[in-house]
Amino acid sequence: MSARPAEQTLDTVTEAAALDGGTRRAIEAARAAPTDPALQVEASAWLFQAADLRLQRGALAFLDANPAAARGEVLAAEDHIDAAGREAILSLCTTGLEFADRAAGLAPKDPAVRLHQALHLSLIAWANGPARSLMAGYGTKLVAAIDAALALDRDFDHGAVLRLQGRFRSKAPWPYGDMAAALAALQRAVELASLPVNHLFLGDALAAHGELEAARVQWQAVITAEADASTRWSADLLRELARRRLAAKP
Repeated sequence: MSARPAEQTLDTVTEAAALDGGTRRAIEAARAAPTDPALQVEASAWLFQAADLRLQRGALAFLDANPAAARGEVLAAEDHIDAAGREAILSLCTTGLEFADRAAGLAPKDPAVRLHQALHLSLIAWANGPARSLMAGYGTKLVAAIDAALALDRDFDHGAVLRLQGRFRSKAPWPYGDMAAALAALQRAVELASLPVNHLFLGDALAAHGELEAARVQWQAVITAEADASTRWSADLLRELARRRLAAKP
């Protein structure tokens, strides 16, 4: 799928005004200093947060429109985000990946660089869907980016790399799916940081593994956990998504 520039996507969602404003300023600073790796990473990070906010809003919008959704549908709500939502996320992440790739050429040993390459690739693959992503080789690219980040600092940013690895391995089809590896990564992420997103993803993996009671413990923890700086924008939406999981019927 082709993607419009991120600047055309920002400032289009009222609820994201503060986040989008910060993202636009970060983009402008990075473009003004293209040889500064820290500014490239910062712009990439802001763009991912803007994309993630839209991902969680889109999932919740689907559930609002389908209040009787069964648990399986609740867990897969992000797969039902409409085309406009996917296009917005693709736009933000395509630009975000460009900044991360530029930073990689300037600071290849910075774990934040490799993390954000992987984060953006994960949502670009999601936005394109399984068939297009398979043809474009996004699975292989994403695994390589995750492995590169893990090699630099396995526990980086409160388990962000492990969280991404666990989410991908728990949801990806063959040959990338690996529930044992997913659970190990997500359990380690929760040990490192009791963040709403860490608990939510571990709960989802446990539910997919048939451990519903253990999953409910994790979803309950989402509601009271505090977010960190990089996940604060989506934290309230994640808490509401956890409540929907707890309330869902089989």
